[in-house]
Amino acid sequence: MESPLLAGLVAAVPLAIILALYTLARGRALAAFFQGQDESMAKVSESSLFWIILAGFIGMAFVFGALSGLVYGWLGMPRFQYLAIGAVLLFSLLAVVSRQPLPVDKIIWNLAVGGVLGMLVPVLAG
Repeated sequence: MESPLLAGLVAAVPLAIILALYTLARGRALAAFFQGQDESMAKVSESSLFWIILAGFIGMAFVFGALSGLVYGWLGMPRFQYLAIGAVLLFSLLAVVSRQPLPVDKIIWNLAVGGVLGMLVPVLAG
């Protein structure tokens, strides 16, 4: 592909599928978690919140895909893959040491985004 941005958007498709499958597997638990965090979220039905979470994950896959394509166009190889690996490691470490809720989920999200986009964007753009 000639455009790294287009490569990022195309790479976002498998990422969106992976995140959608993840949401289908863990969505009810995530919805219940978010409902317990805030009064305004508690007013939203679990089913509605599940669909909002699913749409959010799919939408963010394309946002991260577009951003990764732009960053790849700016950095090129191998710096892009170094950045992807470093970001996955850093954000996963922060998920553990920050003592925020859902650290395992956050690590899985980091691995999915960094792994899929870190590998596919250079392949598709090259």
